[in-house]
This record gives sequence, C-alpha cells and structure tokens, in this order.
Amino acid sequence: MLLAVVVAVRLAQASPSPTPSPTPALLSVAPTALTMNPAQQETIQIVNAVPPVTATLQQHLVTASVNAMGTSVTVIATQSTGNDTLKLEDASGRSVEVPVRVAFNAGTIPTQLSLNVTGDPVDPQWLSQEVQTAVERATAVLPGAQATVASPPPVMLAPGGTANVAVAVQIAGSAYLDRSGVTNVTINQVPLVPAPAALLFYDDDPEDVADDGVLYRGTVTTSLPVRLYTYHENISTPRRIVVALSSDVTARVQTINAFAGPDIDVMSVGHAATLKYLTLAPHDEGEVLMLGAAGSQVLQDITEGNGELVAGVLDVRVLEGGPVTLTVMSVAPGEDPRLLLDDPPLPGDAHHRTGIFVLQGYGDDSATYTVGGSDAQIIYGDRSAPPSSTEPSPDDHDYGDYGVVRRINFTLTNPTDQESNAYLYERPLGGDVRSTFLVDGSLIQLGCVREPEAYQIAAYGLDPHQTYQVSIETMADGASNYPIEVGITATPPIPQTPPVGTPDGCFPKASEPDGVPTP
Repeated sequence: MLLAVVVAVRLAQASPSPTPSPTPALLSVAPTALTMNPAQQETIQIVNAVPPVTATLQQHLVTASVNAMGTSVTVIATQSTGNDTLKLEDASGRSVEVPVRVAFNAGTIPTQLSLNVTGDPVDPQWLSQEVQTAVERATAVLPGAQATVASPPPVMLAPGGTANVAVAVQIAGSAYLDRSGVTNVTINQVPLVPAPAALLFYDDDPEDVADDGVLYRGTVTTSLPVRLYTYHENISTPRRIVVALSSDVTARVQTINAFAGPDIDVMSVGHAATLKYLTLAPHDEGEVLMLGAAGSQVLQDITEGNGELVAGVLDVRVLEGGPVTLTVMSVAPGEDPRLLLDDPPLPGDAHHRTGIFVLQGYGDDSATYTVGGSDAQIIYGDRSAPPSSTEPSPDDHDYGDYGVVRRINFTLTNPTDQESNAYLYERPLGGDVRSTFLVDGSLIQLGCVREPEAYQIAAYGLDPHQTYQVSIETMADGASNYPIEVGITATPPIPQTPPVGTPDGCFPKASEPDGVPTP
C-alpha cells in the first residue's frame, strides 16, 4: 500500500503542466482611416485575421467587399458625402473600426504653369506678385473653400530670360477634403516694343452697382491698343467686379493691369490704381496671354461689399489674332461670369460717364517759364476740351480726363546773371484731389488737398543762363475732382499737403470704431 502511494506521487511529479493557449495576434488594418471622393475606390489591407471576415457600415456611404482569405477589403464610395464607420470582424470575434469620410476635394492645384511677362526692366517685387496671382488664377477652388498661395521670393529676370519658381498652395474648406501641393511656374520675359493705347474705354456708368450683369463691353483689335478705365461702387449685397477677355478665334494679348480695392475710402482706391499704373506703364510691365478659340480669360475678380469701391486701369494690346472682346461684369458670389459674357449691358445712371475716346494726340502740353517773368501754368481736367468720342452719342463724356496719361513739359530758362529758384506746384481747382506725378522719371505722391492753394511738387535751382527741361507724367485719380493747375513759379508754394481730417485737407469716407479717421 505504501509502495503504491509513493509511485502515484512520483508519477504525479513527472507529469508535464498543460501548455497555455497562444495569445492571438492583434487584428489590424492599413490604412487605419479613409478619406475618399464620391465614386472613388480604395483597398484596405487586413493583418492577422481569422477568416471569414465580415464588414458592416453605419451610414452606408460606401460599399465594402472582403476577399475570401480575409486579407483585404475593397471600399467603393457612393455619390453621397459625409462620415461613416466601417467595422471589420473576423471568425475569432476580434474587430477593428475604420473611420471613413467621403467628400469632394476642396479644389485642384496645377502642377505646371507658364507665365509670360513683358517689361524692361522687370521689377522683381512686381514679378513675385504676378507669379502669385497667376497661380491663384489657375487654382480651381470649390465654393466655400479658400486657397492660400505662398508668396514667392523676388524673382530676377533679364530681358529674354527664363526663371523657374516653385509655389506652395493649400486649399481648405470644412465641407471638403483639404488639398496641398506645389505649382512649378516657368517665367519667360517676352521682348516687346511698347505701343501706347490709342483708345480709352471709359467705364463709370452705372457708377453705383446694385444688380448683376454687363457693365461695359468693347472690342480690341491689333491695330488699336486700348486702355480701360473702370470705376464701380457696390450699393447692395456683396458682389464681384469681374474683368474678362474673350475671343471667337485664337489671340495673343498683352495686358498691363493696375487695379485697386475694394475699399470704402474711395479716394484711396482711386489713388492706388493711378499709382500702380504709373509705376508699371513706363517700363511696359505686363503679361502676355493666349486666348483659345471661343475661350475666355478672367483678368480680375474682386469681391466688394456694400459701399466699397473697385477702380482699375488696364491696357490691352492684341499682338496676334483677334479681335478680342473686353467685358466688365457685376457677378454674384459663386456664379460663373462666363454665363454673363453675352448679356446686354445694364442700364446707365444718366451721368454718361462712359464711352470710347481718342487718346492719340491728346494729353500733351508744354509751357516755358522764364526767370523774372510770369508763372507758367497748365490746367487740365476741365470741361472745355475733353478727349473726343468715337461714338455717336453726344452725351458721353470724360470730364476730368480719367484714364488719360497727361504729359507736360516745362522749359525753365534763367537769362539773368544770378542764381534763381523755381518751384513745380499743383493747385486744386475742382475740390478734393490726390495726385501722383512722374517728374523726370521719379515718382512723387501728394496727399489729399481741397483748397485752391499752390502745393509744392518739386524745387529747382537754376544757374545763371541755364535752361532746364522738366518732364512730367500724371493721371487723374478716381474719386478726385478736377480741373487742376500744374505750373512753375518763383514763389515758394506750401511745402507739404495737410494731414487727413484737417479743414484744408480731405476727409475719408469711413472712420474706425474709435473715431480715428481712416487714412
């Protein structure tokens, strides 16, 4: 009996312990989440599943099909958008959930882009802005989304040269899938002999815009380059001022584009457009565009709120092909401006600030100032001799010479044996005015004035028996009032224009909440 017990104990000690069951490997998927466009197909890899694997969905925005081995699932999005959850469960009871979002991309980012520019020299800062604008124009953005285009560094470009720039782009919108990418821009400088505008398209009627439609339409041919001067204030809900070129045949076009706004301070907008144009035009800095047959190109698309103004100066020169139609439109947010290209023009406001006017041979003046003699004066922008119209309507006019580049040459002569000082000045004769002058190639800006006093533009010291030529280019500012006198005098003018808000200065249209005038 004792022996049996001992044997039993020894047998019990020799028996191995039971082997524990292995822990199942973790069920996993790759990718762990899906973002898809409608109708798009994606494949999810399944790792460590015990087949068969079942797939269930909460919202059924997609369909899911698992292969027989339980190693992958094919997901196809429906046409509906939104969020869903895909649950995968294998034969062992293990499961994993995959978040799924179905939405449209917020937009499309071009990978390659060509930009052809003119100008000698080409200003690097301006070219950087042109590159950014070209990428913005080529980036397709869905309604409600917002594109952010990085500003490239200043670009150096020699005459006839080429440069390449990579521009980062992001498009975001809560209802869409965000996009990011890079647009590679190839920039070419196109050698071109400048050709001044022969005709002025004056577009300020209706000035106040409350409806959608065509504000102005004109035709540009190879024989007659055109300058558009446009000025529109919105008096209703937000809308866009859109400027487009279109053609029934292929055309190669040069543009010099100087737009400003939107802003409620109309004096600042008009001044900014003039300043930009007088900076670009002397160097012929612009862009060369290709229009396809029955195609269109939007040059400007600016949204203005109630009470805001957009003003612009645009030179258009058809280099090859054409003719080309230039159209200015008022367009509701989210609407396709191409749908309005053939609409009839909106009714005018009876002010007749519109028409086509001849620029050739107009706007050139000269005068001589002699030390010891009378002041030399040029008055422009009055009603006595506005530019002549090419249209039969006798009521259309351009009082103020808006859109006209005024070129003034003064000859300063000192016949005496003594040194003498002479002063270049402006004197407002029609009310509030701001001015920009190119004096001997140098840009000079004057602040806003209203009283008929002489304000200094520049000063000259004349040696005995010296003759000096002063060359001036200027253009009327939108929202400024004319006529204006520019002249040479021996009497020292007021050296500086008054601050904004003072009695002899100008008052802005709007004020900040704290009551400080907006400059």
